Amino acid sequence: MGALLLPAGAMAADDTFSLTAGQVFQFDDNVYRVAPGVRPFGQSQSDRISITSLRADFDRQYSLQRLRASANFARIGFQRFDTLNYDTQGGELRWDWALGHRLTGRLSVDQSQSARDLADVGGSRSSIGTSRSLRFSGDYWWHPDWSVGAGIERFSSTYSDVASQTSDYEALRPELRLTYRPRSGNQIALVGRFTDGTYPNRQAGVLSDDGFEQTDLQLSGRWQLTGHSRLNGYAGVTRRQHPNLTYRDYTGPTGRLTYDWTPTGKLAVSATLRREIGARDDLFDNFVVTRAASFTPSWAVSGRVLVQGAVEWRKRDFRGDPGLLSGSQSRDDITRTYSLSLSYTPIDPLRLAVSIGRYRRSSDDPNAGYTANVGTVSAQYLF
Repeated sequence: MGALLLPAGAMAADDTFSLTAGQVFQFDDNVYRVAPGVRPFGQSQSDRISITSLRADFDRQYSLQRLRASANFARIGFQRFDTLNYDTQGGELRWDWALGHRLTGRLSVDQSQSARDLADVGGSRSSIGTSRSLRFSGDYWWHPDWSVGAGIERFSSTYSDVASQTSDYEALRPELRLTYRPRSGNQIALVGRFTDGTYPNRQAGVLSDDGFEQTDLQLSGRWQLTGHSRLNGYAGVTRRQHPNLTYRDYTGPTGRLTYDWTPTGKLAVSATLRREIGARDDLFDNFVVTRAASFTPSWAVSGRVLVQGAVEWRKRDFRGDPGLLSGSQSRDDITRTYSLSLSYTPIDPLRLAVSIGRYRRSSDDPNAGYTANVGTVSAQYLF
């Protein structure tokens, strides 16, 4: 349900503070993501959903220092399945610091909340995932184009429902990096990262492990290929080891690459390929190997009208993790998503939008497949 929230409003470069209010009305013909013909609790599969959101942003430059802060709140209400109603709160504090022009870095703390997909949770209530992160990083620019740096992150992910709490997760992630950033604005970094992850609510046993160690070696960056195309993301190798269940160990390629192409001032195309373990935007921090490909074209009909489409193919290999799938040793899911949206900005602070989407999942678990159609009308106002 996290995808239901409105995107944050953009803030003008000379604005210090902004406030964005949003309202979404949505119709979903398969709220619980159940198989065809199944009637959840003896009722229709469909429901109408209301999402009210508010976001505040602060952004200011003080000489070489930049401070940013944000806070967002949302209330999600269901007309028929009102036991699914929930609220979310999130925010970030961020300091982009500098000591002269050679030593730069970032200190940030943030929280985000989102509901897990009901196709993965089941039951009569939502499971709200809360992610918290504390990060510190620094880079020493020993040459105008080159730097060496280090960072550390303390990350945690918790869930509100009892059934999902075995997937609660904590991690400590130190990293080292070497960065090349020429005056063109392009950037390439060689990154080495180590993750010490634990599941505090799990007991190690025959079918469950209580932690892992992971090493990532990545080449990441952003590069302007031509005047109309850009490539950004990362590619590397990941090695994950478990202290008890070594047959779940993983070594293989991981990465996320996005190619952006703007052939004209009105037409833009974005394509993404990714292979990741427990990608955060999948709301899983456990051993789930996700492979996905997406294609997102957009057409600015005019300065105030924008048409966007999106197609995604995503495969998740759960690798037999009982912390995610009770009573199952393995499962593969393939989800196909199609969406089309039209947005209109009648005046600069106001954005109106309408969208339709279709979601279809197939699985080697016969009870896990579903088809859902979603229609949305939204409004967003930037004060």
